This record gives sequence, C-alpha cells and structure tokens, in this order.
Amino acid sequence: MMWLETAPATMWARWRAAFMMAAAAATSLLDLASAMPTTHVIYDAEADIRDLDVGDLSDMESDVTPMFLDELKKRNTKMPSLQDMKDPKEWAANAQTGIQMSFATLTQPKSEELGKQGTEQQASRWKTMLESGGVNAQVYAVDPGKILFTTNGPGLVGRVKEFVFGQEDIDWFEHNQQRFFPEGRNKPLMDHDERKQREVELGWRKPPKDEKSDKGKKKKKGGSKKSKT
Repeated sequence: MMWLETAPATMWARWRAAFMMAAAAATSLLDLASAMPTTHVIYDAEADIRDLDVGDLSDMESDVTPMFLDELKKRNTKMPSLQDMKDPKEWAANAQTGIQMSFATLTQPKSEELGKQGTEQQASRWKTMLESGGVNAQVYAVDPGKILFTTNGPGLVGRVKEFVFGQEDIDWFEHNQQRFFPEGRNKPLMDHDERKQREVELGWRKPPKDEKSDKGKKKKKGGSKKSKT
C-alpha cells in the first residue's frame, strides 16, 4: 500500500524536474538570440559586388550598349553659346539636330601627295583622334584630299571644325555650302575651277566635253536630214 501512495508523488517530481529543465533550456536559447546582432554587417563590399558580377561601378560607360552610350554623349555635349561664335549663322548651324554633313579639303599639294589611298588612311586616323576627344563622327575619303564627316548631335559640327583647323595642310572646311578658312585667310589657296583643271591633268577627272563642238555636231546631223515630200 505504501508503494501505491508514493508512486504518484515520485512521478510528479520527475515531470516537474523535466519541465524545469525544458524551461531553462528555452530561456537560454532566448538569451542567446537576443545577444546576437540584429543587422547584417558588410565586411568587404567590393568582394560582394564582384561576386554579384554587376560590372565596374566606377565606370558607368563600360557596361552599356553603344546606342545608349551615343545618346549619353549627345546629352552631355555642351552647345556653344552665341557669344562664343563669331558668326550667328555658324551658331545656328551648330544648333541643328539630326545627321549633319561637313567636309574638309586639304591643300592641293597635300592632296596630290596622299592620293585616294592616303586620304583614306588620313580619314581613318582622324576618326580615331575624334573618338579619343569624345566626338562620335563617321569619316570618309570621298576624293583625293577631300574628307567627309557625318555627325548626329548639336554642337558636333563645331567640334569637328575646331579639330580640322588644328591639323596641317587644310585649305578649307565646308558645312551647309558655306566655306570656312584657317585663321589669317578668307579665301582658298586653290579654288574649285583651278582644282578641276589640275585633276584633269592628273587623270583624276575626265576632261569636260566641249559644248560648242557638241552643238555643231547636232546641227550637222540635223542639216543632213532631207525632208520627204
């Protein structure tokens, strides 16, 4: 009988002891969790960025498309003010948007020295130099000593013109059928008619047809026809 009376008391004591141990363990876990930091600490941000492979954040132009880069350069291009331009017409031409064509004509001696192939090499060098200066332009050799520039953006024609006049052996720069000359000159060293004649002599251009002789031939042909009666 005595064992039956003491058994419930013993079991109750064991359950109570187990409950107390579980409560103590839970309290310890809560204390440990509260002791841990609640924020994430960054120890090496650059290493984290490299792991994410998001590109070079110090260079905002290295990981963008060429189209976006061209648009960015257009937006960042500063238009010269009217006060900075000597000719208001020139300022208005620089303010135009869309594709603009301009030409650089080398001196005749330099044109003969380079020929067509040398002019093409010159155009390639100038394109690289313009790009190094932040000017996006297409550059073509159209004839010996004559180079075409195409640009698309306000202010770029003026920058191309400034670049051209910084080179040697320039006769004139042309945009919108208006010619500009290096400082100290207001006319070409050799104008169009003289150049055409020299190009014929060099075999670059076919000699012009004699209009008078053509008219005379036409008259003879017309006079030789007999009217039928």
